[in-house]
Amino acid sequence: MKNSAFLNYYDKIKALLPPDKFGTVKEKIEGEKNERLEAFWYIIVAGYPVDFALEHYKRLYDYLKDKPVGYSEALATYSIYPSLNSAIYVSKTRWYELN
Repeated sequence: MKNSAFLNYYDKIKALLPPDKFGTVKEKIEGEKNERLEAFWYIIVAGYPVDFALEHYKRLYDYLKDKPVGYSEALATYSIYPSLNSAIYVSKTRWYELN
């Protein structure tokens, strides 16, 4: 019996994407671990295109492996620019550094 608290990101992605888009993505993510699919799901929910998510979800997962932040915060501070094919880390200014 499956634990009901377990989130299956493959099913969440399938429910989120239109059938034609999911058909193109299915074979590329089918054998992927749930943890990496979580990164894929967060990129899509953040508003990035599916093709872009396919290209960058492994990098985002690897980026967060050794950092104590979640996907939401990482996407807010680690911006990926599709048109430039690059990424940049944007550090937040601390309140005492503003003056």
